Formats: sequence, C-alpha cells, structure tokens
Amino acid sequence: MSKQIKEFSELMEESKIVDIREEINLVLEGQYKYAYEAMMDAYNAGLFVGLVGPVGCGKTALCRKFAYDLNQEFYWITFSDLVRPATLIGSFDPSLVFKYGFSPDSYTPGPFSLAALKGGVFLANELNRGDEYVLNSMLDAMEERRLYIPQLKTWLKAKDKFYVIAAMNPAELKGTRKLPSAIKDRIKVWIHLEYPPKSLEQKIMISNCPEYNLSALTQEKIIELMIQCREDSEVEKPPSLRTSIGIARFVSQRAQRLKVKVDNKLIAESAKLILPDSIQLRPGRNVDQFMRKILTKVVGVA
Repeated sequence: MSKQIKEFSELMEESKIVDIREEINLVLEGQYKYAYEAMMDAYNAGLFVGLVGPVGCGKTALCRKFAYDLNQEFYWITFSDLVRPATLIGSFDPSLVFKYGFSPDSYTPGPFSLAALKGGVFLANELNRGDEYVLNSMLDAMEERRLYIPQLKTWLKAKDKFYVIAAMNPAELKGTRKLPSAIKDRIKVWIHLEYPPKSLEQKIMISNCPEYNLSALTQEKIIELMIQCREDSEVEKPPSLRTSIGIARFVSQRAQRLKVKVDNKLIAESAKLILPDSIQLRPGRNVDQFMRKILTKVVGVA
C-alpha cells in the first residue's frame, strides 16, 4: 500500500460521519412553521408534498429538518439534464460485474431506490428541471409503492414510510419545464414559499453565525441589501439566505482582524466581494454599476 493510499484511508476513518443528522439552523417561525406543519399533516395523510419557492429561500433546510424530526433517512437528487433514470434507480458496477455477473451483488442502488426500500424521505430537488423520461421512473413507487429495477428485471416493494417531497423554483424561472401531468397528479399538497420578511431573515442570519456579535444596525444594513436586490427590476436571480449569512460572517471576521468596528465602508467592501457572484442580472446590465447603485442607496458608500 502506497503512503498516499494509507494516508487517505486513515483520514477517512478519522473523518467518517457516523450520524449525518446535523443540527439544522432553521428558524421555525412564520412561513416555515406554516409549511412544516402542513408537511406533517400531508405525511400523516399519506399525501406527497411539493414546495415551490425562489432559489435559496430555505426549501432544502426545511426538508432536512422534516426528515430528521421523523427520524427517517434523508436522500435527495438535484434534477438537471444530466440526471438519468440510472442516477435515481441505480446501475451495475462494471468492476463487480466481472466477479458476480449481472446480479444484485454487482448492483449499486441510487438514492431514490434506497429511500423507497429503506423507508426514507426522498427530496426531488428542482424537480421541474428534470426530463419527463427521467421523472416517469418514479411514478410506480409514488403511486403503488412498488419499484421496478429494469437492470435486474425485478419489482420490489417500497416501505410504508417511504415519502417523497418535490422542491422546485417558480415556473417562470429560466431552465424550468412544465411538470408532466402524471407526476403533478401524484403530488397533492402544494406549499408556496417566498423569501422571509426582514425580521425573520435577520433571525435566520444571526442563528447561523451566533459566534459574532453584530450590532442591530449592521444586521439591518445587510438585510436591507438583500431586500433591495430582490426588489430591483435589474436582478434576474436574487441573493439567497446564504448570501446574507455569508456577508454577516465575512464582515465580522474582517472587523476582528482589523480590530475595528463594523461601519458602512466595511459593509460595502464585504458586499462587493460576495454579492456580485451571488446574484444574476438581466442581460445587458452591468454588475459594477448595479453594485454602486445598491451600495450607495443602502450604506451611502460605493
């Protein structure tokens, strides 16, 4: 065994995560409390849920908390044109086929199969970016709780606790597709989320960086930057909740290193390093001009 392989093996053992049920910093208030309770009611009624909301509004964090509170394993796929049925269901491992042939011993199940067979929660993230041919591979498990493994020519029974949540961006966003009627018919409860109001986003931001003691004024300036970006007609893809958290952490750390108090200039410097690549402007708009406009409006410094 080479030194590099041995070192990697030791690092794997040292870094192995035994329980992935990490703490979810989700503030369960307002729309999140409403959505969480609706998801629980849908689960107990045996109805699948669809979450619709803009990028980075907290859909995935809500789904993780939901699964962990149910004490069920959590699996997910983010759909795109690169996702194929085998990505969901599984495929043969060529190296094992030589040893075991085309049998279950050489088959690697996908996350959808694992969720169905183990009774976990499966998040179909950005479902409306998936190809109809791929989405159809989930139909039988969602309707009749039976899963077909085409490579093994076998039908398998899904566990009763198996649960599917679909999360997607609003239909008007670039790259989305109209959901096939067969898939849409299997999702009975639809919950619409937006970016949270100022006070709630402020709580979420602080809960994700509790080690920093940001002043109320700094918090408000950071959140106001987010709100102005989301309301501006030049912005096609607005900043997510992760952006406000990132600016809060960065500006705090920079202030500590420089041994200064956070002021408008420091907020502007930090925002210019994070915000431009956290948003997407409409075609033909200049990001530098946009940043000068927003920063001047919110903190008076460009």
